[in-house]
Amino acid sequence: MAVRATEDNGERVCSTLFPSADLSFLLHAACARVSAEIDGAAREIGLTDARDWFVLAVLDGGEKHTQLELSRMVCVDKTTLISVIDRLEQRGFVQRTIDPADRRVRIPRITAAGRRVCAKFAAARDEVESRVFDGIEPGRRALLLELLGQVAEREPAGV
Repeated sequence: MAVRATEDNGERVCSTLFPSADLSFLLHAACARVSAEIDGAAREIGLTDARDWFVLAVLDGGEKHTQLELSRMVCVDKTTLISVIDRLEQRGFVQRTIDPADRRVRIPRITAAGRRVCAKFAAARDEVESRVFDGIEPGRRALLLELLGQVAEREPAGV
């Protein structure tokens, strides 16, 4: 079995066939496929890409996080995160406040408009996931999610 990944507009993201026994190639192809569809869904509701939603989803959880903590939680470097937060703030989805314990630290908070777009995107994400997993039995999907969660949560070797 080999895999080809395509963007939401039908253009090929991965131009070669990946061998099915190579985990790194398969993860890369699967990520490209899902990312293209998720980013397309994000653009349809006025976000730039999935990173906007990742930030909104974490902030929608209600806990206070510094920008550095947030960058680690959404797996983007701090410089990229600042650009994402700037963009979300300009659109009225996020507001930054100064941490009273350390005035140098900014705490981003989701706004009511941010909560609305976050909920709207969550529904679009669910539709994308349904398409991606179409034809895959629910038990296998649950197993894949469980295994990916375990891999994502593991500490890197030597840490």
